[in-house]
Amino acid sequence: MGLLNLVRPKWKHSDSDVRRKAISSIGDPEILAEIIISDGEWFVRHEAFEALRDMKPDQTHYRRLVRESPDEEIRRKAVKVMTDESELERVAQEDKYQYIRDAAEHRLHELRTGLWDNLAS
Repeated sequence: MGLLNLVRPKWKHSDSDVRRKAISSIGDPEILAEIIISDGEWFVRHEAFEALRDMKPDQTHYRRLVRESPDEEIRRKAVKVMTDESELERVAQEDKYQYIRDAAEHRLHELRTGLWDNLAS
């Protein structure tokens, strides 16, 4: 264990298992978004996304993820829970991957038709 691991937060630890375990104790959506965008391990990023989604954060965090995350699956997951139609339109037109653009189009359709409104009641 390096000396830096003793002074830095657990979510920045060099051991990915320690970082993953630290996610459950993080209550700040900004920190979770940072982990999602920058962590080198797929399972850490996706566990952090699940924790963020469970917090039901405001849309700024999802906008940040679709703009900054290099992980296309994270961008797709963010699109699926977004409600910001202008950002979804941008993703539908500009994302590098067709399946993410398609997911944004599908989400826009859901929002515009109220597809899930009756089920939420």
